[in-house]
Parts: sequence; C-alpha cells; structure tokens
Amino acid sequence: MSSQLWQRLVVGFRSVLGPKLACGDPPVALLDPEPDGGASGAADETAWQSDPGSGRGEEFDSPERIDDVQAALDRSLAWRAQVLLEQPAGTDPLGDGPAIVASLRNGEGDVIRQIPFAAQQALAVSRNPTSSVGDLVRLFERDPTLAQSLLRTANSAWYQREDDEAVVSIAAGVQRIGLQAVENVLLTSIVGGMLCRPGGVYGGLVKKVWSHMLRTAPLAQRLAPAFGVDPETAFTLALLHDVGKLAVFDFISARRRDLRREIRMPEAFLYEMLKRLHEPVGGRAALRWGLGTRAARALAEHHRLPAPAAPDPLTELLYVAERLDLAAHARFEEPDWETLWKDGLITTDRAAVERRYAVESN
Repeated sequence: MSSQLWQRLVVGFRSVLGPKLACGDPPVALLDPEPDGGASGAADETAWQSDPGSGRGEEFDSPERIDDVQAALDRSLAWRAQVLLEQPAGTDPLGDGPAIVASLRNGEGDVIRQIPFAAQQALAVSRNPTSSVGDLVRLFERDPTLAQSLLRTANSAWYQREDDEAVVSIAAGVQRIGLQAVENVLLTSIVGGMLCRPGGVYGGLVKKVWSHMLRTAPLAQRLAPAFGVDPETAFTLALLHDVGKLAVFDFISARRRDLRREIRMPEAFLYEMLKRLHEPVGGRAALRWGLGTRAARALAEHHRLPAPAAPDPLTELLYVAERLDLAAHARFEEPDWETLWKDGLITTDRAAVERRYAVESN
C-alpha cells in the first residue's frame, strides 16, 4: 500500500503551512474535531451531517475515477464553504475571512507547494523495489538530521524487539525497519522541513497542528492491527490527517503576501474555517500529490460526519487515533471509549482496540 500511495508523489507536493496567528498557546478548539463554539457561538452540528458533495462510498472506492473523486471533493468544499458563510456573523466583523473562504472554495491560487527536487529523488529511490540497501544508506548519509530520524525510528519500541541490540549504523537501521518505514521517515522529514517559520500570529497555531499530527501517526500505527489496517499505511495517513489545516494556513500566508498587510479575521472564524474546510482540502491535497483515491477519501472523511454507509476501518482508525491523542494531550482526560464508539459509529471490536491501547500506553 505504501508504494502505491507514493507512486506518483513526485508530480507535486506543495506544502501545507503558512504564516502567523496568535501569540501564546492556541486553544484546544484549533485541534478539537468538534469544539464548542465557532464564528458566532455554538455551531449547528446537524447542518454539517448532510454534506451532499462528500463523495462517500462508490466514487472514492474506484481508483480509476480520480476525476469523479476530485469533483466530489469540490462539491463537498463548496457546500461546506456555503454553510460556513451563511452562519450568523456575530458581533465581530469577519474581515478577510469570507474572501479567503471563497478563494479556497474556488481553488484560486496554488495551495500545495512543490516538493524540493532532492526530496523527490529520495522518495523515488525509496519507492523503487530494485533499490539496494546501499542506495538507501547514501540518502541518509548526506543528511545527519535524516540519519538521526532513521536511527531513532529503528530503535523505537515499535521496531526494536526485546532481545535486539540498539542499531547504531544507517545500514542496520534500514534493514530493521524496511522500505515502507523508510518512506515514512522521509515523509516526516519532508513535511516537517517544509513547515514555514512564520513567527507572528500564526506560528504557534502551525506548530500546534503539526505536533498533533506527529503524535497521531505512531499512535495510529500501533492501533492499526486491531482495525485490520496496514501499520505503515496508518502512519502515513495519520501523519497527513490534518494536512488540510496546514494548507489553509499556507493559503492565508500567500494572501497576506499578496495584500502586503496582516490578515484581518476573528479568531473564532478562523477556528471554524479550519474545522469545517480542512477535510475536503486535505482530500484535494492527497489527489494532487498522487496518493490515490483511498487516501483522499480517508483524509476527507476522518471526522466521520456523517459516517460512511459501509464499515470503513481506515477512517475508523483515524477517527479513534485522533481523539485519543486529543484526550491525552489537549484535554488531559482518560478516553471515554463508550462515547467514542457511539459518536463515531465505530464498528471495529472495541475491546481489541482498548487492549492494544493499554499495552502501548504502558
């Protein structure tokens, strides 16, 4: 699955971050998939459960129908933008917010940055089944930071068995984790390295979102067997699950440069925009990067609102992993498993997931 996900990644990958928003620690609402409040107070959640353009089901399940998937994502984004803009504005003027939403809806500008050429080459080597261990070692030898990431991954609890000695060489690290995991090390480094360093008002928000994505990826990887999902695929898509938020930040940053001034927008409207639009934007990014329709569907539906008609272990896994991370790191709460399964309409055996979570948490 991992090699299929990256088969056409070199076509384009225009990053996902942006400028600057508020000082200090961003509120939980930035990360929480269902925070209270919004642009004008509590949003009417029932209005978001009838997305007519989400493309759930058949369209996403046909890999050869990428154009249909793109059209479904466009419909979803257009509908969500319309509902967002039709909400009462509240007492604060929305400033640049409506214009940014309209631009995102209409696909104006280029939201996804091109991946650096050297990174394209590295991914091409990692995806090539004829690449030797020596070819992969040379990739990491040129970048000490990348080499450290590889060794840290190889010596993590996921890959190092109880009686294994610590890996200290790049070659041994590559052999231990395998080709798919090497791709994930590269991906993590690429996305992290492409993060803007905006400073100012948006810097703290971008860091918060990226930290959440970094935590969710290994958590999803560890829980994946309970959902019947390939662990490396789980890592890849969990790492990217909120990439739509980063794409929105990047779009705002570009608009700021075009206007040659700071963006004016109430924080509440920004949080509501991120919450409502990031799923279809993330799905668009997956298609743009050549990750395929299954990845696009997973990113576009990971909040499961509404849940897919048929059982979907991949979105169930992303839904559960994201909320477990938020419970632990944003709200500092123990998981409410019953509510989690009920709200997400999860069909996977809960006891099996709880057992894996308990083992991995100890």
